[in-house]
Amino acid sequence: MEDNKQITFSVQMTWKEIYKFTMYHTYHSFAGILGLILSIMALANLIISFNRLSAQSKTIMAIVAAWFLIFEPLRMLGRSKSQMKLSKAYKKPLNYTINEEGITVSQDEESQTIEWKQLFKIVESKSQFLVYSNRINSFIFPKSSLDGKADELGEAMVEYSKDTMVKMLGGMKKRKTQR
Repeated sequence: MEDNKQITFSVQMTWKEIYKFTMYHTYHSFAGILGLILSIMALANLIISFNRLSAQSKTIMAIVAAWFLIFEPLRMLGRSKSQMKLSKAYKKPLNYTINEEGITVSQDEESQTIEWKQLFKIVESKSQFLVYSNRINSFIFPKSSLDGKADELGEAMVEYSKDTMVKMLGGMKKRKTQR
């Protein structure tokens, strides 16, 4: 990658992108994986032992099974839609510039740059790049907003963060090992 190369793009956030992020973030955490396993085990127990369970046990197993398989995704969907409505930052596109200095996000007259060494981790999922500044907060770069620059962006983020402690996960891990 040539020095001083910049990648610029804009992201008009949608509730669908927020929902994808929330689902990924939740179901790739320890608590999310544990909850999913418990829900699947409860569903399996309900199916296998249906005739031997009391009505109360069936109800409990059904609720536990539905918790992470139905209720939690629906809750996250509602939360994503209300976050989209309530956040002023999501009303207009966010403009990003990626270069060797870091990631600059701007909107209207405001601008902020986060240096590569300040980042926590970068994750590449099937449809998004998630750039975490800490364990919870993330920039969401939908690949659909990148105008065909997804590979270029992925390579640039690997290159620019190579001398930092930034964790690379998902597709970013593969990109890093291919270097």
